[in-house]
Amino acid sequence: MGDSWLKGFILPVAVAVLPILPLQAADPPLRIAMPQNMFNGVPAGVIGPAAKPFQSMFEKQTGFQGNIIVAKDWLEITDKLRKSEYDVAVLHGFEYSWVKNDNNLVPLLISVPSSKLEACLVVHVNSRADTPADLKGNSVAIPASTKAFCHLYFDRLKINLPAGCCCPAQLNGHTVEDALDAVATGQCPAALVDAMALKGYQSNKPGVGKQLRILHQSPAFPPAVIVYRKGIFTTEAEKRVIQGMIKGTTTPQGKVLTGLWKIQGFSEVTAEYLADLENCCKMYPPPNNVLK
Repeated sequence: MGDSWLKGFILPVAVAVLPILPLQAADPPLRIAMPQNMFNGVPAGVIGPAAKPFQSMFEKQTGFQGNIIVAKDWLEITDKLRKSEYDVAVLHGFEYSWVKNDNNLVPLLISVPSSKLEACLVVHVNSRADTPADLKGNSVAIPASTKAFCHLYFDRLKINLPAGCCCPAQLNGHTVEDALDAVATGQCPAALVDAMALKGYQSNKPGVGKQLRILHQSPAFPPAVIVYRKGIFTTEAEKRVIQGMIKGTTTPQGKVLTGLWKIQGFSEVTAEYLADLENCCKMYPPPNNVLK
């Protein structure tokens, strides 16, 4: 989600309904969990409404009722999926890479981002820094809305740097634009942003954008995935969910939803995606060896 996403939530989200079989009245709503870090920079009181577009689309395109739950993190979500306290979850791709071998957690759909998910350290074009190790002290502006994969990239990057390098800098403002403005005007040595946000900034501010260059960049991260607890869907129900979610994003209303989340839509899980998960897990293993 970009810095302007919040304006979009005042728009009604109404997704066309596909022909589906009605649920029985006794069927309880599915408990759909999302980690809190999917809403970085979103005020606490707005997180609930921010999750509603996904719930609306899921319900209208699949025929299943659902309740969105914003959980603490991926560990809480996967634990409660195993304990049958949650039914469906949306996880970052790197998070799912850490639990992909758990047969109780079945990947259902993957999101298709508008561009590759890459994190980068941005400096002024005239910066003397050649590597992240050259950024001494409190030198990196980190916007409040910084994506979770950017935080993972940054945290792991610092592990291999000398002490005192790439420390967070105080930022006047909270947005990506604020951070990149600070770098472009020489107020801060560097900023941590995702590559798509940098591209958008340089497109909106071509003159100022020319004052920036990428010092260091991550490989592409695998996109987010929708998983479910094994056994809650029949084969027919699984197909219905997959087809409904994929087709729903082609409608005018669905395009509004995907615009808010900065994705093109959803697709089935592919062998290429599973290979990307393997590579991601090798490069970014589970934190503190919490999983074996």
